[in-house]
Amino acid sequence: MRKFLFFCFAALFLFTACGGRQMPDGIPDDFAIHYADWIDENQPDIFDTYEGYIQKDLIRNGTARVDYTPSDEIITTIYNKIVELELWKMPADVRPEEQILQPTTYIEIRFTMDGNTYEILADSTISRSTWLNKNITAEEGEIIQKFCMFMKDIMILTEEYQSLPDSEGGYM
Repeated sequence: MRKFLFFCFAALFLFTACGGRQMPDGIPDDFAIHYADWIDENQPDIFDTYEGYIQKDLIRNGTARVDYTPSDEIITTIYNKIVELELWKMPADVRPEEQILQPTTYIEIRFTMDGNTYEILADSTISRSTWLNKNITAEEGEIIQKFCMFMKDIMILTEEYQSLPDSEGGYM
């Protein structure tokens, strides 16, 4: 019997130690987020906890990517912001039918929590929603823009992002 219990505890230890990230209290075990923004679709800036990496657009020099595992504090901060803004209530695709602004920053937000995955596709017209983008209300545009600025700050302030090479050039 002791051998059996020892085996069970050992198996449980290995399962929990090797079975992925343990979420902070109050955060769903399946919580993950993918945030991307780009001007050149082949070179997005990406913050991704599904696969565990950050990617930076180096403009003239392609992209650079680094492995990334966010701290419990970062995970909690992102989760709380999603809950605060009720991001899951936002429309899935708020890009305008016709592209008016050039260059335009495109945005992709995908997150999973409590067994549901939500996706928001947007572009830089969200801040001008009342006159440029008829697919979104001014309030929805403000919420999505707030979250995008929040995620961009989270991403660029990480040591991992800052360790990547500087971007060279610009978009016109």
